[in-house]
Formats: sequence, C-alpha cells, structure tokens
Amino acid sequence: MQSQVNFEELYIQLQRKVSTESHKRLDPLVSGSQAMLLRILDMSGPQKASSIAERMNITPGAVTSLADKLIACGYATRNRDSKDRRVVQLDITDQGKDILRQYKAVVRSTIEQFFAGVSDEDKQHLVRIYHQVLKNIDQQREEH
Repeated sequence: MQSQVNFEELYIQLQRKVSTESHKRLDPLVSGSQAMLLRILDMSGPQKASSIAERMNITPGAVTSLADKLIACGYATRNRDSKDRRVVQLDITDQGKDILRQYKAVVRSTIEQFFAGVSDEDKQHLVRIYHQVLKNIDQQREEH
C-alpha cells in the first residue's frame, strides 16, 4: 500500500513540475493547444475547424478561438474553399512554421534537460510504459 501511495504522490508531483516548467518555457511562444493546432496544419495542410476539433478532441468553437489568436499573430490564415465558398479552411503561414520550429526546439531541449542523467535503457523502459499507458487510456475512452 505504501508503494502505491508513493507512486501516486510521485506521479502528481511529476505532472505538476513538468507542466509548470513547460509553461514557463513555452508559453512565451504559443500555448500547447495553439502549437498542436499549428502542428496539425503543418503536417496535414489546410483543414476545416471541425476536422481539427476531432483530431484535438475539442469543440469546433474552441478551435475557432485558438485560430483567432493564431491569425491575430500572423501564424495562421482562414481561407474560403475555391470550389465551395461556404467551406472555410485554416492554414499555417510561413511565420507560423517559424514559431512552430522554435516551439519544437524548446520542447526538445526541455525534454533533454528533464531526462538528463537517465540512461538510454531506462528511457526505453519509459517509452514502453508510456505506450502501455496511452493504450490503456484509449481503451477506456472506447469503453465509455
């Protein structure tokens, strides 16, 4: 029982510290949700808000709010489809690609700092564990 309590306490403590440190380092660029939206646009090209919402597991209204901020900063554009003017798609700008590159670099260096001193073997164990936890989460989501 004691080891379970320690595990839970460590998990909560780790989550808080990672979240706090990540926000400190990354928020000056863009929020995590904004970066995720930019990443989707960068990888998949122009997308409708409804498609992005589905991939991010948020509402189309939340995507619109994120997009408005990105558009105001010059990181994304909102364009009407040439074939169907009712369809509006979001796209990433060159400036958005630049900020996404910066964001990814900060994420990479942050992860390297967080895991300094952790052996490659232990990192591989973590990768296996993370995959299992993600699988568990997906299974629970499907059941509910």
